[in-house]
Amino acid sequence: MLRKSHLVAWPALIASLFLLTGCPPPPEHTNWKRASTSEQGVMAAMKGCGEPATGSVSDLPLNAQALQFLCMQHLGFTRSDGLELCALMKDQPACVAEKQGHQLSVPQLEALPFVEDEGFFPIKPGSGRNEAMQVSWRKAGASQHFSVQVANNQQTLPVMYACGYPKPLGSNLAVANIGQTAKAQRCMINHGFEPKKQRMLVCQSYPQVTACREEVEKSG
Repeated sequence: MLRKSHLVAWPALIASLFLLTGCPPPPEHTNWKRASTSEQGVMAAMKGCGEPATGSVSDLPLNAQALQFLCMQHLGFTRSDGLELCALMKDQPACVAEKQGHQLSVPQLEALPFVEDEGFFPIKPGSGRNEAMQVSWRKAGASQHFSVQVANNQQTLPVMYACGYPKPLGSNLAVANIGQTAKAQRCMINHGFEPKKQRMLVCQSYPQVTACREEVEKSG
């Protein structure tokens, strides 16, 4: 079953605090501390650990956020807010690998849940979500204007169903795993669709997944 820890990332927690207190969250680098390390040293370490040159860590896929967080911890940094990211996102591959002490095999990786494709989100009663909110694809090159969203959904939904997404969207009891999601996403791309959010692409984060490798071999 889908658990809260699957969906909550640490930037979301910071945003929640902002909404509750009315105070803007502090810059992310101020949350990291290490003896005798200046503010500039912290920011340099964050960039060395994968912080984007533009934007913030929260713009990265969840597993990349976890990798960046763990990298900072491995360099001897601690959090002034006491946050332990892998306690919140324990099913992220980086966190599983950290716990077991070695990298995941491909079968292990493919069996983990993937929460970044909204097409596989279960809709819980009373959540306020509906199927239209779950459409995570559009025809490649289609307008992104809100006025064509209904038409886009009508065009996209049958293809999502055919590619293995639940019908109706949200009727599944749990999110799909990485391997299943990769197959569905490759099917959508092969039918001429593009993701609404690039960070949701499995093959972008995990090119070693079977469906991703097979597509590269086929195109090569």
